[in-house]
Amino acid sequence: MTLGELPLAPVTPLSEAAADGGYVMTMDAEGWPTALGRLDNADAGLPPAVLLPAPMTMVALCTGGALDLLALNPYGALVHDGGRTLGVLEQHTVSAYLVTLSARGTLRNDVPSPLDSVLAGAYATPVARVVCRCGLLTTLTEYDPDFPPACPGSGAEATPHPLAIRAE
Repeated sequence: MTLGELPLAPVTPLSEAAADGGYVMTMDAEGWPTALGRLDNADAGLPPAVLLPAPMTMVALCTGGALDLLALNPYGALVHDGGRTLGVLEQHTVSAYLVTLSARGTLRNDVPSPLDSVLAGAYATPVARVVCRCGLLTTLTEYDPDFPPACPGSGAEATPHPLAIRAE
């Protein structure tokens, strides 16, 4: 089953959000999400947006590197199809699926298969869009909280530093 076929929670841009307490997202000037969270927590700032392609399967998500990106957002990830946001794949949905994979013995580090290297059809890479405390928007394809990637810094006199996530 692909992510686009799963039941996804609705999400609205923060600027259009009603007081229903649902999921909201902030977007950059080009219309790509930069943060995802709940409206009732928006005053404290929203965590980075994790974007997953709709054609990706749950097995690919839960057995690949994209799973590490989910650590950036406690709510879940935005599922995208052709630049259009379909909704939020909630963390509890992923957690429930991980339990079924664990029971079947299908988690990462299993014995490699020749099919592991085959990408069928068009493929989009899962990404996280993170705004550093210096203000620079960075797109990550992998994330390790113990060893954050370097941020080149923003502005004319930019100084490289460890990426420090800023809530939007």
